Amino acid sequence: MKEVMMMSKHQEIIAYLEKLPVGKRVSVRSISNYLGVSDGTAYRAIKEAENRGLVETRPRSGTVRIKSTKVVLEHLTYHEIAEITRSEVLAGQAGLDKEFSKFSIGAMTEQNIMRYLTEGGLLIVGDRTEIQRLALKNENAVLVTGGFSIEEDILSLADQMSIPILRTQHDTYTVATIINRALSNIQIKTDILTVEQVYRSAHEHGFLQETDTVKDYLDLVRKNRSSRFPVINQHQMVVGVVTMRDAGDKSPYTTLDKIMTKNPFMTGLKTNIANVSQRMIAEDFEMIPVVRSNQTLLGVITRRDILEKMSREQVSSLPTFSDQITQKLIRNGNDFAFTVEPFMLENNGVLSHGVLTEILNTATHQLISYSGRSLIIENMMIYFLQAVQLDDYLTLQSRLVRETRRSAIIDYEIYLEHQLVAKATITVKIN
Repeated sequence: MKEVMMMSKHQEIIAYLEKLPVGKRVSVRSISNYLGVSDGTAYRAIKEAENRGLVETRPRSGTVRIKSTKVVLEHLTYHEIAEITRSEVLAGQAGLDKEFSKFSIGAMTEQNIMRYLTEGGLLIVGDRTEIQRLALKNENAVLVTGGFSIEEDILSLADQMSIPILRTQHDTYTVATIINRALSNIQIKTDILTVEQVYRSAHEHGFLQETDTVKDYLDLVRKNRSSRFPVINQHQMVVGVVTMRDAGDKSPYTTLDKIMTKNPFMTGLKTNIANVSQRMIAEDFEMIPVVRSNQTLLGVITRRDILEKMSREQVSSLPTFSDQITQKLIRNGNDFAFTVEPFMLENNGVLSHGVLTEILNTATHQLISYSGRSLIIENMMIYFLQAVQLDDYLTLQSRLVRETRRSAIIDYEIYLEHQLVAKATITVKIN
């Protein structure tokens, strides 16, 4: 019960912040007093609002309401549908900014179509006037395919209800394919992990001021059981990172600005986790500060957090190009095989160089990424000796040239039956 109450208060604060005029200053104290909540609840809600792009903390100005620039990836609006299907808007312009929940194809009787008409939907239909009217009465937008004309009373009803009527020259199958592709792309974008989903807040992980001492650092190490912390200046901007290597042999009264690593690598909320992970492996970082656009501290992201999150998170159900390649590779021990399919070919009918690169990348990850280890490919050299074509059955023979705790070199030879068609050497860095 307590959790439910806290959640409702949290949402109440978010709703309050959404209604504030742009430029309005807010603070933990003002919100806690106005809405009768604890300082902790107010602080967490403000941080979430900041992540949503509702407010921004500025040096010397405090936290202010800003115009939200955050893009919603989970849904499409009717206006976006009109753009991607190249449709003209014939009526209901006032409803173009509304999001649609799903789309249906009106290729059935009036009685049967009722089960598919839900509020906020989109009905794709041809020149069937009664079906169009039925869709509007059930608060569904209408997309008319084939360029057919629409009766005036239908258009008038759409204007009255502020529900869009769209018309395109495309056929129904083409329109459905276009919308499906757009929804798939959005879903893939939504499923890709970003720093925003993984990072820890600064107050949770811990941070230090540049005027703090080595003694303050050691006290924080004992308290938070971590040894790497961001260092900020009086304006909350990240100016360095301090580790045990920096402070271990220094006097307890030495200030951190004298020993910290200055100008550290930092990242923002929207950065792809894969990019951050690669940088961590390449540079051997254990922790990276997460900052706002003005370089003020939001929190940190650690290598352990990334590995735990990526291992728990389910990969998108919508296939990416890498997924397609993975499905085509047949592994036999340390060797691989695949059949050249149409999507792997260039216009002249031979195997795409980009496809072969992705195949080698996939094979390398499968060979090295065991026991939860991750890797990045530092270097790849490919020698094309002979062209291959559709339906050729190729085998990849791998040879581990050298492997250490942090790196590996792999040679590949690619054969069409007994004929060598390509060779490759790949160098990887291992986490």
